[in-house]
Amino acid sequence: MSELSESTTRNTAPNPQLTSQISQANDPPSPYYLHHTDHLGSVVVNPKLTTNNYVAWSRSFLLALSIRNKVGFINGSIPKPSITDDLHPIWNRCNNLIVSWLLNSISQPIASTIFFMESVAEIWNTLKLNYAQPDNTCVCNLQYTLGSVTQRVKIVYAYFIELKCIWEELRNYRPLPHCECGKCNANCFKKFSDQYQKDMVFRFLNGLNESFSAIRSQIILMDPIPSLDKVYSMVLREESQKNMFLQSQPFLESLAMLAATNVKKKPMKDLTCTHCGKKGHVKEKCYRIIRFPEDFKFTKGKPYVKKGAAVKQCYYNG
Repeated sequence: MSELSESTTRNTAPNPQLTSQISQANDPPSPYYLHHTDHLGSVVVNPKLTTNNYVAWSRSFLLALSIRNKVGFINGSIPKPSITDDLHPIWNRCNNLIVSWLLNSISQPIASTIFFMESVAEIWNTLKLNYAQPDNTCVCNLQYTLGSVTQRVKIVYAYFIELKCIWEELRNYRPLPHCECGKCNANCFKKFSDQYQKDMVFRFLNGLNESFSAIRSQIILMDPIPSLDKVYSMVLREESQKNMFLQSQPFLESLAMLAATNVKKKPMKDLTCTHCGKKGHVKEKCYRIIRFPEDFKFTKGKPYVKKGAAVKQCYYNG
């Protein structure tokens, strides 16, 4: 009886490795944990990866993975377990799910080049080697683009967004000076940050159209110079006021045209010619001065009557 009891106890005793695997799969903080909402289409980055947007795309995809605690699968910090390891099946499941997310976030021509790769870390490194340009090349291209950006026909909102995107991408390659030892005063690098903000304000103002010259001069004369966001808000309000004025222009022009029309419609009976003394016309329209037309009621049907003195004579005889 005792031998049977010991055998039953050994068979029902929990496997420590299996318990560890199950606990990691069901533990939300664990990178092996998969929520029931994690499926093929739960992570899709738009716009998809092309040959010239790797920096923005990679940041978006890393953000999506960090929310799900899965960054370790692509940076190599969670290597593939051996096939005898109890974590191998669940690692393989997580890896395949991330591969599917990658394929859904890559343009079709690029996806076809990495479709048969099995490791998500291998795919990630391949994409980085193929499409991540060297830092110096990116900085050079961004600064060239930044120098040619002006408002032109764009509204202020679109012009500001275009500048802001270039600045943020430049900061990704050239971050502002900051403390890395954790012992510096928080205000040590404030001077650099303030100067960078001021340079952005000047660049934004210089690219505006000449119609904003007044608000540009007003901002430059301020001491201290407002922040970029404050300057942007001031320029937006100025643009809004200009648009309101332009929208009211057609109404004012319509009123002016209506007033001019009413003047022209003044009753003829109220007019008196200062030349002949008759009513119904003014001196500038008097036929005795500008000559009678050939179809006038006194001359109509009389072919011998011509212009000039004959017309005047006809009028007198009439």
